[in-house]
Amino acid sequence: MPAFAQKGIDTFKLYFDLNVSVLNDQMEKKIDLLVYNDKIISGSKVMIIGYADFLGSEGHNKDLSIRRAESVKSYLVQNGVNASDVTLCEGKGEIDRSEKDKGGFPTDRRVDIVVNNRVRKPVPDKPGWPKKDTAKKKSAVTSVSEINKLGEGAVFLLRNVYFPTGRHTIKPESDATLERLYDVLEANPKLKISIEGHVCCIDPQAPDAVDIETGEIHLSVNRAREIYNYLVNRGIDPQRLVYAGFGRSRPVVPVENSPEDEERNRRVEIRVISNK
Repeated sequence: MPAFAQKGIDTFKLYFDLNVSVLNDQMEKKIDLLVYNDKIISGSKVMIIGYADFLGSEGHNKDLSIRRAESVKSYLVQNGVNASDVTLCEGKGEIDRSEKDKGGFPTDRRVDIVVNNRVRKPVPDKPGWPKKDTAKKKSAVTSVSEINKLGEGAVFLLRNVYFPTGRHTIKPESDATLERLYDVLEANPKLKISIEGHVCCIDPQAPDAVDIETGEIHLSVNRAREIYNYLVNRGIDPQRLVYAGFGRSRPVVPVENSPEDEERNRRVEIRVISNK
């Protein structure tokens, strides 16, 4: 059953460092998630618009904004977006400001990706990424140390990883599980995974729960990112990892009638992207 993108026009922003036009790892991961979460699908019409701040000459800033836009287009095409669907790729140069700060304006050093998903089109399978139907390929493996045995798209519930209520900081009693997760990734260098956070006890239409530590409505994202950071800090190649948060949009129990129901929905899952 193909998935469909939501109707509408969305703008996603990527911010660059001063005088930089090359995507860094975090920018690439943001684009990966846009594609994976069907924010950009086959058939979406995409406009890519680069900018620079006023530091430097007008000609330099124009060229820099063009190179930024072209870097984003190149990465999108590498990730399955048809070049013909990119209807505009241009650089606007520096953003004119009446008041100028000597340090420049970091928010002006960016590329806007404008996506038109108004035409609903089937989403083809993305090479190297799992299908999004969480009811499929549920894992029969019960130990995190065995996730290397799972095939592409399989989902493993990461048990015994704990967070304080409303917070993303990992409790110390989670260390043993995370250590085993690190060990299996270290021992299987071809294994690539997606770390996916889910929360309970909120309206399914809400984007996510509030993270008390940051004030952001990104609790499931922040929890998944915390595990991602743990693995990267231990030395796992970030190219092998993706993290995402889904709020309560993918509940195991649609109607929560008990603490047990809430516990089943409040979870972190590991999804196998590739194992070859």
